[in-house]
Amino acid sequence: MLRAKRDSLGGEPGKAIPSLGEIEGRMMILELVAVTALTRLLRFHDPQERSALMEALRHAVDRKCRDAKLSGSDISSAEKYAEELLKSAQEQADELDAIRDASR
Repeated sequence: MLRAKRDSLGGEPGKAIPSLGEIEGRMMILELVAVTALTRLLRFHDPQERSALMEALRHAVDRKCRDAKLSGSDISSAEKYAEELLKSAQEQADELDAIRDASR
């Protein structure tokens, strides 16, 4: 895996360029962390506040993409991916709430 201090840590030297598998592995972990954190965040927010939270997250994604000077198609792709993550987190939060409500 790519390391910032790859030559000074000892042990096996790291590669300067990560493999596609290493990049995919990191992306999977980041996606897992994002969905898990969003699911928990959405569960603890008041249902009326959820739409405001989701809108704030969408706005932050848009602003970050524009600050990075991504092209229009890249911004659109990033926004669609963010929507997928948000939808998945919302679905998981709803399922967990339904399970909790059913067990009462």
